[in-house]
Amino acid sequence: MISKTLKFSLLAVALCSISFVSAQERKGKKRANPEKLFQKLDTNADGSLSLDEFKDKKQREEIKAEVIDERFKALDQDTDGALSFEEFKSRKEITKKERLQKRFAEMDADGNGTIDMAEYEAFMEKAEKKHRGKKRKQRRR
Repeated sequence: MISKTLKFSLLAVALCSISFVSAQERKGKKRANPEKLFQKLDTNADGSLSLDEFKDKKQREEIKAEVIDERFKALDQDTDGALSFEEFKSRKEITKKERLQKRFAEMDADGNGTIDMAEYEAFMEKAEKKHRGKKRKQRRR
């Protein structure tokens, strides 16, 4: 039986590796200034984003309407049908949480809510192969 300390250590290593892999994926991507993006999306300049304004930009990115609706509802904390700038800024934290949950689910192959050493090693091996594949593609260019 694995001690609590060892379980905690494995979890800490797993979360650190998730952060590292996420950082590697984001490397080189520019982050849009939230204020400028909000102003760009706020086409009627009323200081809030309606669902239609929010969808307008997202649909150009070819994201499914259901996903857009879910994101809008998740951001609209006061459920008034419009996003204030503060609610809009919170999207960063929500997306980070979703990304962490997705990575954890990827690592937890058996779905039992914990990550054991075999699952961690399999995830890291898969991530390493993926990383090597990207490097090869970049060299070919």
